[in-house]
Amino acid sequence: MINIAAILLSILSASNVIQLTMEQQYSILDEAQIAYDQGIALQTADPVASKEAFRRSANRFKILVDDGIENGMLWYDLGNAQLQSGEVGEAIAAYRSAKRYLPSNGRVSANLDYARSLVINPMNLEDTPSILKRLAFWHESLPTQIRLYLGIILWFTFWALISVRIFRVIPGFKTSAIVTGLSALALCISVSADIADQRQSHGVLTAQEVIVRKGNGTNYEAMFQEPLHEGIEFEIVGNRRDWLHIRLPNGSEGWIEKKDAQIVTLEIKEGERI
Repeated sequence: MINIAAILLSILSASNVIQLTMEQQYSILDEAQIAYDQGIALQTADPVASKEAFRRSANRFKILVDDGIENGMLWYDLGNAQLQSGEVGEAIAAYRSAKRYLPSNGRVSANLDYARSLVINPMNLEDTPSILKRLAFWHESLPTQIRLYLGIILWFTFWALISVRIFRVIPGFKTSAIVTGLSALALCISVSADIADQRQSHGVLTAQEVIVRKGNGTNYEAMFQEPLHEGIEFEIVGNRRDWLHIRLPNGSEGWIEKKDAQIVTLEIKEGERI
């Protein structure tokens, strides 16, 4: 479901820095919604026409994004249209951008997880359960802001216990202080990891097949026997001209052409609005 109200608010807030007129933006947004609704209506009767309608919708949403409108619901709706049109890599990039503004939105997270499940050979590290991972389940399930607030509360609680203990005996003081202090520290590390991750450059493969090479040129040898598929996410280590030096989920590093990927910005820049 397209959230027109939220997107219109962003159009109004960005009206002083846009290239399109406000009327043009409203018209493009309306066209995007109409095309998306057509795609939904045609899914059963004419799948080919349905996919083309979703593609038109995605193209119209992309015009608004490229025009400088920054809004979580706009990125979310773009991701939905791209996913319905079969553009898995672009959809993952859009959903990840949406999460900048809607970190705790269940629909964004669910659709991102679904899009990721469609990636062929995602090259993830083996998901072996560990005690540390089980204990830190909240790192993925709780938004950064909530973890930050909880960490601050626990930190002040820890020092409050220390202060009170100076003047009086507190039953179970040692256990309470250790648990509170360690919990605050763990939350601090968790939030710091999120901030560090946001400052890194990320990307998603968007070409159907991508050759990862050992250097920044087509004359370099391919790293893998088979090309990688769209939707695989990576970190950007560096870049040279039309090439990106990337680190894949399994830790491998190599070079790809920029045209085969989309860079994802996770950090909200100063002046951007939700």
